[in-house]
Amino acid sequence: MMDFISQHKIASLVVLLILIGAAWWGFTSNSSPSATLVTTAGPADASSTQDAQLVATLLQLQAVTLSGTILNDPGFLALQDFTTQVVTEPVGRPNPFAPLSPGVTSSASSSATLNPNLFAPAKH
Repeated sequence: MMDFISQHKIASLVVLLILIGAAWWGFTSNSSPSATLVTTAGPADASSTQDAQLVATLLQLQAVTLSGTILNDPGFLALQDFTTQVVTEPVGRPNPFAPLSPGVTSSASSSATLNPNLFAPAKH
């Protein structure tokens, strides 16, 4: 097959171009215009429809009245508060990554001092 194509390069190229042209013509030619491309509403009509929807929504919101009757409802009064108290903690160093001064000891260094074998391998 490859020997045939290499011997008849021009004929193979012409056949390939005819196939591509036929495919292009088949995809692009239509006997009737597509109905999906036809639009009836212009940009002005769409904006006026959106404006009308906005006005209708605002009128619905204006009709809403808020009263405090839900605060006296037994279901609301039966609700319990499960929040936890936030305890204030002491503020740490301004820059926790700065090296420690010689007089300052941290809790991590003091615990390592108390137990020197904390990170030592186990003895067998």
